[in-house]
Amino acid sequence: MIFSRFKWSEDKILELDRPIRAYLYCRHLRYNLLTGYPETYSIEAFQKSLEELYLHNTVKETRVYHFYYEWGLLRQGLGHNIGPDTPLVLEIFYARSRKVSARQTKLNRLPLRTLERPTWTEYKTAFAQIQEHLLQGNCYQVNLTFPFDFQTEEVLNPQEISDFFFSRKGLGAFAHATYFGEYMFLSNSPECLFQYRDNEVFTMPIKGTKKLSNDWKKDWKALLADPKEEGELIMIADLLKNDLNRLDQPKTRVIKRRAPLIVPGLLHQYSLLSVRLNNPVTMQKTLDSLFPGGSITGAPKKRVMEIIQETEHSPRGIYCGSTLLCYGDKKMASINIRTASINIGERIWRYGAGGAITLMSRPVEEFQEMESKVESFLTFVGAPGY
Repeated sequence: MIFSRFKWSEDKILELDRPIRAYLYCRHLRYNLLTGYPETYSIEAFQKSLEELYLHNTVKETRVYHFYYEWGLLRQGLGHNIGPDTPLVLEIFYARSRKVSARQTKLNRLPLRTLERPTWTEYKTAFAQIQEHLLQGNCYQVNLTFPFDFQTEEVLNPQEISDFFFSRKGLGAFAHATYFGEYMFLSNSPECLFQYRDNEVFTMPIKGTKKLSNDWKKDWKALLADPKEEGELIMIADLLKNDLNRLDQPKTRVIKRRAPLIVPGLLHQYSLLSVRLNNPVTMQKTLDSLFPGGSITGAPKKRVMEIIQETEHSPRGIYCGSTLLCYGDKKMASINIRTASINIGERIWRYGAGGAITLMSRPVEEFQEMESKVESFLTFVGAPGY
C-alpha cells in the first residue's frame, strides 16, 4: 500500500492513491516500490526528468516528490560523504486523487515515548563549534539541528495515523503524509520552499521563534523588538532574494518583510517574496536555485552546509528536505520542518528540531527553543504528558 495526503484547504484533504510509478532513488540505483526490486539507475538520469518538467506544465498524473536533505548536498557538490544506499529522492505518480473532509479516527492520541534525545553537553559542544566558525567569519548564520527518537508501544496502522493527524486542529499550511512499504513521513510543516502561480514564484522563509503565551499580540511585540530575531530573518530573506533572482532577470519583490505566524504553541515571524518569470523555467533550475531552503541551512548556503556536515553526526534525511506536489497546473513545495520519519514495523519515530545560531545567540536559549519545537509537535499529536 502506498498513499499520500496533503492539506488542501481549511476543510479539505487531498487524498492520493493507486500509484502508477513509485521509486526511491539512491546514487547509482533506484528501488521500484511497486515490485520491490532494485534497478541500476543513476541519479543523474532522474535529474534529467526534472529538466523536462517546466513550472508552467500541466501534469496529467499527480506527482509527489520527497527530496531528502542529502540530495541537496549532492547538487551542491558536497556528496563525498553520501553512501551508495543513502536515500535521495522518493518519486510517486498517482492515478487517483480526491478532495475529502477529514475522516473520523479511532485514535485520540499518538502514544509516543522518548527513546533518545540530545543531551545538554552534546548541544553545547556543537554550539561552540558553530560559534567558532562565526567568530572566524566563515558564516553569518547556521541552522543547528538534532534528531529526537520516539517509540510507540504497539504497531499503529498508517491509515489510522493519517486519519488522526488530519483530524487535528492547527494543521500547518503544508501538512502532508506519505506511506510506502514500512515507512511513513508525517509533516506538519508551515513553511513554503516555493509555490508557482500565474508565472510567479513565491517563497516564504520562517525565522525567529517565541513560545506562545495567552496574549499573542504581546508576544509579537516582543519578537519585533528583538534585534537578534530580526537579524536572523533579514539574513535569510536576503539569501532567498538572491536565490529567486537566479530564476529570472527581474528583481525579487518583498511582499512582506516581517509578519507573524502562529503554530501550535509557538509564534514565528516570516517574510514573503516573489519573482515574476518572463521565460519558461524548469523544475530542475527551480530546485537548484532554492533547495535546500535557506532557513534550514544558513548563510552563505554552501559554506554553511559544509559546516553542518562537520557538526551534525546524523543524516537529516527527509527532515529539512522538501516535499513537492505537482497537481494539474499547481506546483508547491514545502520545507520539511515539524516532520517525523516513521518506521512502522519497528515503531520508531525520528523527529528533527533545531534553530538558527548567530553571534548573538546564547546556548541555553537556543537549546530551550529546540525543545519548544519538539514540544509543539508532541502537543499537536497528543503524546502522553503533552
